[in-house]
Amino acid sequence: MTEEIRKAVIQAISKEYGLPVYGQRVPQGGKRPCFMVELTEMTQKRLLGNRAARKVTFTIHYICGEEKTAAAEGLTPAEGLYETLLIIGTEEKFAASGMKLEKTADGVKVSVEYEYHIIFTEDEAERMQRLEYNGKEAVGYEKESDIQQGTAE
Repeated sequence: MTEEIRKAVIQAISKEYGLPVYGQRVPQGGKRPCFMVELTEMTQKRLLGNRAARKVTFTIHYICGEEKTAAAEGLTPAEGLYETLLIIGTEEKFAASGMKLEKTADGVKVSVEYEYHIIFTEDEAERMQRLEYNGKEAVGYEKESDIQQGTAE
């Protein structure tokens, strides 16, 4: 599910801005201006039964084309990131539960949180077979118990 959210974030930014979007660090010689999307935090909280709530935080870095234009160009794409990242996804929709913007030396950094619930499924494991030793079943695993129930005589 986390990978689906990451792909949806990248697709939403790419569709809105038409700039290169990198899923990891910007490679040496990568095109600028560009966006970089990183998974920075993932937490899980256990709920009742076999359910859990997960929260993933992605940090989107907008890196300006030139250092001298970082101050002027920095907030322009960031203003639209709130609307772009509020609801993402095509088939399955994800809504941001929190956003935070921070200006950096070379652009803007936006942190976005998405929350979702999961249900754990129990795998039906095959049970162990009876232990046999020298052709006899091990003690404590008789097919029919020889233990007699206590009866008052």
